[in-house]
Amino acid sequence: MSFSKNKTHIPLLRDRDSERKLASTCGIKLDISRQCINSDELVDLFAFAREQDLLLVHRAMINGAVVNLAENRQALHTSLRAFSADAPRYNEVIAERTRLFVISKAVREGTWLGCRGDRITDVINIGIGGSEMGVLAAWQALKTVRTDLHLHFLSSVDGVMLERVLAACNPRSTLVVVSSKSFTTRETQVNAVAVDQWLLDNGIVGADRSRHMVVVSAKPTAAEEMCLPPENAFRLWNWVGGRFSVWSSIGLPLAITLGTEAFMEFLMGANEMDLHSVTTPIEQNLPAVLALLEYWNTKQRGVTSHCLLPYDERLRGLVPWLQQLEMESLGKSHGPDNNKITGPTGLLVWGANGNEGQHSFYQWLREGVGCTSIDIIWSETPGHRYAEHNRALLANARAQAEALVTRDSDSTGFNVVTTIALDAVTPRCLGALMAMYEHKTTMLGHLYGLNPFDQPGVELGKKLSQKAECGEDPQTALAELIH
Repeated sequence: MSFSKNKTHIPLLRDRDSERKLASTCGIKLDISRQCINSDELVDLFAFAREQDLLLVHRAMINGAVVNLAENRQALHTSLRAFSADAPRYNEVIAERTRLFVISKAVREGTWLGCRGDRITDVINIGIGGSEMGVLAAWQALKTVRTDLHLHFLSSVDGVMLERVLAACNPRSTLVVVSSKSFTTRETQVNAVAVDQWLLDNGIVGADRSRHMVVVSAKPTAAEEMCLPPENAFRLWNWVGGRFSVWSSIGLPLAITLGTEAFMEFLMGANEMDLHSVTTPIEQNLPAVLALLEYWNTKQRGVTSHCLLPYDERLRGLVPWLQQLEMESLGKSHGPDNNKITGPTGLLVWGANGNEGQHSFYQWLREGVGCTSIDIIWSETPGHRYAEHNRALLANARAQAEALVTRDSDSTGFNVVTTIALDAVTPRCLGALMAMYEHKTTMLGHLYGLNPFDQPGVELGKKLSQKAECGEDPQTALAELIH
């Protein structure tokens, strides 16, 4: 498939096609009519996807093919939310989910108590990156205004964050969840030791600690390393990437604070999107359409960044979550066999709450010289009772979808916009939305010719940080590591 580089004054899809280009499933409606592509080019793009066996490769991943070639592993995050015994690793997943739900219900029902008989009121999630972002995004979306269980996040190795979290909690009514796939992440180790000391300082010692701390990891000795009994360890698997892991035991804080019913709905929504992604033709396949358009925009239109604009306070956390998902997966310039990839790959991902962004960076989007792909997301059903607020918010979302694709004839920059309307922000719809973006990301990995499941670029920084902690100069250490 050949690509040209002319990127100014390009008509939108709707300008050459009288039918608005819509696709919908799982309570999600996609409108791509504001994309800079015409119907013939779209047909060619779908044909290109078939030539690349896009859906065939996607199905192979879900069925258990080894797709993470760098680590010789499967990528079976879809099995974490499968409800068919045909899914790979199904029995393992169900067994661990059962354990997950037992402790979640025990905490919620008050049969899992603190060591002095106090009911658990606060949960601290200690984890960073994939051990935090998906959980945080889902919690921000689904938490209720009033709750008997409060969830706190301790990610950065910054004492200010530590003090603020601990000041909000009573150690005797707090459950700590330490989440790390490798159980070697330095930030998580430092925070876990500090919180453990907080428990000790408040008289929670010895066997009493088992009522206040659990671990989630793929490392078999994680509980032992924290001096906890084996039953306080919840399993993660090496065939689950951290940024794809919210559906696993990493989601334990969600199951506790939102309830197992809500967490199950979350899984079911993701599973519905999984089924859609493997059974629906490309033309109406939501993640495939999104992946193909992003590929088109990078290769054909010279787009360099992707901006996510949720017009819903509940969806604010999707921005950093998607940033990690796409940029850690697609921010690569070499393929699995270390071959250099020609041309652009993953985009810079950024964004903010859309209504706030209008009064911050939309000036740059409207009249700057950048070429930006934009997703605008809103919910047709509000999460509150204020009709005037909802009317104003949705009016802004729909108006900005038009304003952002409007440019002067002499402009050198442009935007392409996809709108994503949700029926409602429910656990099921949120699960489908997040799964949709996961599939978009892994499909792009195939289209770009790279491995979306490893992250070799982060390892150098980790090694340098370890040497800097030991007093070595990072510049000197860098020269030693490279040579």
